[in-house]
Amino acid sequence: MSSQLREFPSVETQRLILRELTVEDAFDFFSYYSDREISKYLDWYGPQSEEQAIKMIRYWEKQFQEGTFMRFGMASKTDNKIIGTIPINPVRGPFEWKLPIVIGYELSRDYWNQGLMTEALKAVITYVFEGLNNHRIIAEVFPENLASLKVLEKLGFQKEGLLKQHLYHEGTKTWHDVITLALLK
Repeated sequence: MSSQLREFPSVETQRLILRELTVEDAFDFFSYYSDREISKYLDWYGPQSEEQAIKMIRYWEKQFQEGTFMRFGMASKTDNKIIGTIPINPVRGPFEWKLPIVIGYELSRDYWNQGLMTEALKAVITYVFEGLNNHRIIAEVFPENLASLKVLEKLGFQKEGLLKQHLYHEGTKTWHDVITLALLK
């Protein structure tokens, strides 16, 4: 397989379509990020306006075309509305799909506790292992983010260690410890 993908993949689950974000998704993306609970355990606050969301989506499209980053939009099958995202990127860029992949995710609070993130992550994990023929996925989680740790452990991720002051949150200007977890093919 080429180290660069030509077309952004689309992956379907029972309730979701995981697809490339478009500028038409900017309002939905910005809207759910307006809830600070979404970015509480991330390293940024997300887009601060719909215009900034459009710029970010265009930038991610460029990164995908350059083979350095991929961010799946989680769209509800009922209305195609973006309710979350799942970014994946290699530990070292540009994309060489054999390198370990770092995965992240966030979901609109309106959709918490419905099993949607587990459903979406299962599909992306399958894509990474089978579609990209990769062998290792890494996740980094704030120790206090118990819901995220529970989801990852349910999917088979194993804790590998605690990284002290590993992530810097742009909004709060603070460093955070993270638990690193991994899943092997």
